[in-house]
Order: sequence, then C-alpha cells, then structure tokens
Amino acid sequence: MTATSDEAELLARLQSQFGDMNVNEFLNGCPNNNDAIEDDDSESSVEEPTPEELQAWQEAQFAKGRMRLQTKEILDDATTARRRRLRSEKDEDKDWERVPAAPELDRASIFFPRNADGMELAAGVHPMLKKLVDFDPEVLGTKWHCRYSSSGGDGISFRNVIDKIHGYGGSTMLLFAGVPSATRCVEKMKSPKQVSLGFFTFDTWMESEDMFGCDDECFLFALDYESNDVKIFPSRLRGNDSKKGTKKYMYCNPSSGAARSDKTVHGIGAGGSPSLPRLHITESLEECRALSYDALFEDGDLMLGKGIESLYYFDVNEIEIWAVGGDFDEQLAAQAKQKEIELATLERARQIDKRQLLEHIENGFAWKSYNKPGLFGHRDPR
Repeated sequence: MTATSDEAELLARLQSQFGDMNVNEFLNGCPNNNDAIEDDDSESSVEEPTPEELQAWQEAQFAKGRMRLQTKEILDDATTARRRRLRSEKDEDKDWERVPAAPELDRASIFFPRNADGMELAAGVHPMLKKLVDFDPEVLGTKWHCRYSSSGGDGISFRNVIDKIHGYGGSTMLLFAGVPSATRCVEKMKSPKQVSLGFFTFDTWMESEDMFGCDDECFLFALDYESNDVKIFPSRLRGNDSKKGTKKYMYCNPSSGAARSDKTVHGIGAGGSPSLPRLHITESLEECRALSYDALFEDGDLMLGKGIESLYYFDVNEIEIWAVGGDFDEQLAAQAKQKEIELATLERARQIDKRQLLEHIENGFAWKSYNKPGLFGHRDPR
C-alpha cells in the first residue's frame, strides 16, 4: 500500500470519527462555510451576546481547536506508523532476512571518520556507525543530511543549534563530544579523556519549558572509541504497545523564550525532567550533564566512566546534527515556512497602532476598574 493510499485511508477513518466536521478544512486551516455565516451574522447583529452565549461559543471554539490539533498529530505520525507496520509485517514473515543497511552520509563526520587509522572499514562505514545503524536499520540505514557541523565551519553556538533543529519535522540525530568539566572536578585531572554521546528522535523539536515528544523509539547512546562499541539506552517503553505515547522525552528551553517557572533549566534536554534532564546541554555548552539513570530511558553511564571525577559534568567541544531518513527538501521547506509564520507573527505583535495608542493616552489608557483611576487619573477633575 502506498503512502497516498495510507493517508487517504487515515483521512477516511478520521472523517468517520469526527462526523460532519470536514477534516480536510481543519488540516488546511480553512474555516467551514457555517462558521463564516455565523461570523457574518454576529457582526451584523446589534445585540450583544449574553454571558451564557459567549461562554458556549468559546467552548465550541476550544473544542474545534483541540480536534484540529489531535487530527494533525495523528497525520504527522503517519510516516512513523507506516514504518512500524512494515517492520511488524517483516518480523512476522519467517522467510524474511534482514539485510545490513549502509547509511549514506552527504558529508564527512568527525564522529565517524571514513579514513580511521589502523581500522578496516567495511564499505567505507565506521564500525561504530554500523553498530548504531543496526539498532534501527529501517531508518538509520538510509540517507543522512548534515544540518550542523562545528568542525565543518558552523562553529560552536547554542543559538545556531536551536535554529537548525527548531521546527524540523523529520528524524534528527544529535551528536556531542567534550571533556569532563574542570570546574566541577574534585581533583585536578591530568589528562581528561574525550566523551562522545548523542540522542536520536523521530519527533519535531520545539521551544517549551515542558517536556514534549512522545515517540517511544527515541534513544540515548554513548560512543566508546577505545573498544569501537556503541552503548545504546532505549526508552523503557520501546516496544510496549499498550503504553506507547504516554511519556514525553524531549526538552528545549532557551533563555530567549518566555519562561513561566523558576523550576526549569535552560538548554536542550533528553530524558529526566524539566528541572533535571538525563542529558542536559546548557546554553554556554559548558558544565553540561549526563546522568546515569532516569525514569524514561534504560540505566547506564553516558560518559562511560569518564565523568565520575567531574560529577558527570562535561564541556562540549564538538557538535553535529543530522537529518535522517530522506524527504529532506520537503521537511526543510516546511521548517522554513514555519519560521516565516513565526517571524511574521512576532513582527505584527511588535507593531503599534499609533492612533489607538494616542486615544488610550488621552483617556488614561482606559485602564479603570470600578472606582480606581487610570494611568493619568491624577489629572481627572474631581
């Protein structure tokens, strides 16, 4: 069954569930004709709605908005759902044999060098990259597109990292390398050893002080260059269909955002909680932290024993971000469109209606509550 037929089937199921509501109009952001007629009637009417009518209208709008979000979430998950279904069908086929997949990286990676000294690379693939791909070959054994490389000219910048991942709807692989933080070490380290770790997810990155991202097939991992091995720490609910989608794994809260709580930390996180992520990348990229356990991912030392002296804090000195799985042009175009919408919304919010502002000033900003004066109430005649 093709992707188009899958989507058509999914739309048909959604349409049957939502009754006479036009699912296509919700997905395209188009109001239905009935809403337009109701809006025209409300504008032409001289009678003010009663509080009961206003509350009923607000509840109806809220319900419609919630249905729209639920519908989009279901469709956004269609690609991952198709991949999981194909995997399930293959697992049930006894004659099916898994063929090793070779990833296609569109540029060199400092984490997986193609010309490793003294190492025989099968098909030009680094052994640790091969082990990483073997964990989920249906996705990781496809095309990789480099979005960010600190060693490739992008430098070390938290803001640039946010710019690359925010709003991207495809699968992403984040790789970080660094050394244990000297400022956190109990004793001075003679020769700090490099640590390399990362996070893979199917979910879209967004800015929020709350956890998000419900795909249970995300995972943390650590690269061990001494043994050319990869330690993978999958989510505890991976493969648990009865509880899938019940946990949130990702965190992205830059200080430039509108913070509402002092109980959260700034930066990028995976696992743990907003106040204590399992993997926490700070905005300064210094004193980041990689804990050995949390309630979302399987236990294990992400720093592979190299973070004990620094209390599991490390300073980042290399970053790579990869888009994985193909459809890059489509996903990048959607990300750019979303950024345009966000910038336009921000620009509109910054604009001021000078005539309305003048009227507000003349009227004391009209901020009068009962017998309390407005901003210029001291000038009002008594």
